[in-house]
Amino acid sequence: MAKFEVYEDQGGEYRWRLTSGSDIIADSGEGYSSKSGAKDAVERVQNDASDADILESGTPHFELYKDRADEYRWRMIASNGRIVADSGEGYSSKSGARKAIENVQSDAGDAETTDA
Repeated sequence: MAKFEVYEDQGGEYRWRLTSGSDIIADSGEGYSSKSGAKDAVERVQNDASDADILESGTPHFELYKDRADEYRWRMIASNGRIVADSGEGYSSKSGARKAIENVQSDAGDAETTDA
């Protein structure tokens, strides 16, 4: 049976890991300043994992997400799985971040490259 373990790392941040037997099958990937922050993240994984989409490497895509300041941001993932662009700023609304993605989609292909 799988279980979530919440623990304090050597740097004093709280993290979680999901284990199955002796195997770690997932971890938080980032530290949290409080134990409650790590437990909140566990709850989000518990609530969202079963319905989450699977995006396979090899397909470039944009990710739209909320940051720690509760603002919307985007990042572009290349076909090799690496982040190649991001919004650089937060947006107060999801629609604002979507509009920024649409601007990149429509403008990047024809944009001139110059030295600054």
